[in-house]
Amino acid sequence: MPTGENELNVVDDLRPEESFERRFYFIGDDTLRKNIAIAFEYIVFLIGVAGKDNHKKLITSSLYKDTLIYTGIVVEACLTYVLLTYISESRVIKSKVLTPMWKEISQGIIHSFSKKKRIRYVVEHQSYEKLKNSPDFIEVNRACLRAHILNKKEYAVAEEVRVARNKIHVSGLKDIDNSYCKEDLDKVFAKANKIITKVEKKLLAI
Repeated sequence: MPTGENELNVVDDLRPEESFERRFYFIGDDTLRKNIAIAFEYIVFLIGVAGKDNHKKLITSSLYKDTLIYTGIVVEACLTYVLLTYISESRVIKSKVLTPMWKEISQGIIHSFSKKKRIRYVVEHQSYEKLKNSPDFIEVNRACLRAHILNKKEYAVAEEVRVARNKIHVSGLKDIDNSYCKEDLDKVFAKANKIITKVEKKLLAI
């Protein structure tokens, strides 16, 4: 299969812009940094589309909402990375910052009285969530507070970003979610920038 200029252009077009990737230079994981850059590039695209005047107000609101959600995704990724880095570098002890959870390791039947009644046993041990595989934003925020990656004010800001991100869970919404505007985006952007800048400083200090 020939490799020409058009094919090279397609490959380049699938890569995040270098300027977005450079913004997150402090993320040492190449794959994560590129994925964050891709999400950030999508954020910029959504802002541009939402700023046009040829959309219904509901569509514009939805575009701004998507922007807030993706902003939260970027913040969560940065906080998860710095937390995992602190743990791997022994800056913090996992058991001191993460909430322990009970994990079942075996089970069985002790005695059967009948087909509808029996006694069973379950053996559990305490473990900690694998944040890299399935991060929990609220757990990451709490762990970053306990690890002194975030102070109390920054933790409150990160929680506000998390709440905005969680609007993606439509089934949990108590009100009609249709009133997002540029001002809402500016507020969340300012909060996100504060957290990302703190993550940058913490990683550079290692």
